[in-house]
Amino acid sequence: MTHTGTRLRPYTPEDAGVFAALLSLGGRRTDAADLIAADGRLGPDDLARRRLLVGADGQVLGGSQLQRSLFIPPDFLHLSVLVFPEARGQGAGETLWQEARQAALELGARGLSVDVPDADPADRAWAERRGFTLRTHRYASELNLTGVNLADFQPALDAAHAQGVTFTDLSGEGDATMARYIEFVADRLTETPDLAGYPRWTAAQVREALRLDRDPRPDWLILAVGPAGEWLGTTAMVRFAHLPFVYNELTATHPDARGRRLALPMKLQAVQSAQAEGFTTMRTNNHSLNAPMIAVNRRLGFQQLPGRYEMHRPLP
Repeated sequence: MTHTGTRLRPYTPEDAGVFAALLSLGGRRTDAADLIAADGRLGPDDLARRRLLVGADGQVLGGSQLQRSLFIPPDFLHLSVLVFPEARGQGAGETLWQEARQAALELGARGLSVDVPDADPADRAWAERRGFTLRTHRYASELNLTGVNLADFQPALDAAHAQGVTFTDLSGEGDATMARYIEFVADRLTETPDLAGYPRWTAAQVREALRLDRDPRPDWLILAVGPAGEWLGTTAMVRFAHLPFVYNELTATHPDARGRRLALPMKLQAVQSAQAEGFTTMRTNNHSLNAPMIAVNRRLGFQQLPGRYEMHRPLP
């Protein structure tokens, strides 16, 4: 049972601080300003439906969010049910779940996706009791940049150069090259375990992921180029103003360049750039089935951090 006198109400922009605190409980490190800025970038096809559960005294006990995501089936909605620790075990989560489930049905969703911490069996059990089953496992990895000596990996760089491969970035490149790069990234994303079988990202979605319209770093968009000028692969970094690390958004090779051991040399270019700017930490995310990239990250020294299980539930 929930506290006597609880009620659900819609989210308003004035709730950004408390909702950011709830999202931080769920693993998304954010604050009110970041949340408001993110909401301002939502497009006409995006969705961020939020509800808050409040007590008789108006205190927020928890909240829910339904939103679209590029990393789940296009007819699914991503659900977050978040309850402050002091309000748990009293039915708040069930109240939020029931309301959000009904809302998803009314919105025409064919299913729901939730993320639960891989280190918290209770959260996974909560989702399983509501019909969710495991879809995949993702986790972040962190690299201490102060412990990476590029000279230790010179043989990998020499092997790439022996193939006629050079490394460059998009500094000083014009709109045409950037447009080509965006399409190159969109193609590579469809080949990843995360997005295989899902709709190809639009140019606007790639630009958003690479923060090209608000914090562009063309020098952090790195290409491996073959002897005939062909693009063999890329690695890309972005930064977040409220987080103390640089983020390796993507490392991918063209299918024709697979097996040429270019992922490690490309990542070394990113490491060198991050070190040159004084960053001490790099993070990336891994899909548990992406064994080749996980092996490259481990060779560099990335350490696995707690991750999340993605769980799905079809709707009638």
